[in-house]
Amino acid sequence: MNTNYLTPDEVASRLQVSRQVVYNWINDVRLSAVKAGRTLRVPDYALEAFLQPVHAGDIRTGSFEPDGALLFDRFTAAAQAAAEAANDEVRLPQHLELDVEHLLWALVQQADGIAQRVLQQLAIDSDQLMQQLDQALAKLPRDPTFQHSPHTMAISVRIARVLKRAEELANQLPDLQIDTHHVLQAICEETDDISAQLLHSFGVTPERLRVVLIDMPATQHTPAPQASGHGHGEWEQRIEQQLARIENELAAIRAMLNQRTSTNKA
Repeated sequence: MNTNYLTPDEVASRLQVSRQVVYNWINDVRLSAVKAGRTLRVPDYALEAFLQPVHAGDIRTGSFEPDGALLFDRFTAAAQAAAEAANDEVRLPQHLELDVEHLLWALVQQADGIAQRVLQQLAIDSDQLMQQLDQALAKLPRDPTFQHSPHTMAISVRIARVLKRAEELANQLPDLQIDTHHVLQAICEETDDISAQLLHSFGVTPERLRVVLIDMPATQHTPAPQASGHGHGEWEQRIEQQLARIENELAAIRAMLNQRTSTNKA
């Protein structure tokens, strides 16, 4: 069997990424390469293995498992609906993988969802945010000839990181499902990525978002599961501890925001 070899520049051109990104993959031993004199070559079989869907799963049948730990069946109905909408937004324009911008787009699209409520609370025009998101989505790599598998969806490293953080936020109260507000918080907490920068530019910072979410009626959050039997007292104690922590955190955030406001006025 003959093996074809590609230069890093050819790999970069094929995947619509920069040359430096390809060298980063090689240096991180994520993409295999061979040394040919003073140059590097990537065997076609190594590129094919690299392009296998990362932590792929059928988002429609509940096997969406980024980072090998986050189970799709832990999502609330609203979070599942957002994930499915994001999945469609990848397939229709034939993007190569699911990314954070697709997920934020889906969250903002939910008519009565948590993102819309946050934007209303902060007096932010959701249509303007959607316009910026559409522009960001238009810049994502796409391939008109690429055919998505009906059973799998490749996801970006950023998506895996965001959903892992959403899981951590959900786990702050034991046994709760991963809801849309956990996902929105995780996106907002990103530092240098497009979706976070876009949210921050509209004034949706992690601090302001946390204040808004805490002040929202409890009905907007996922209800705690019913404790049974002898574990009821322990459950209530854990809830009280978490609520006390949240109240202290909220007080600290409000104090910080008040201090910033006073400084700006001065």
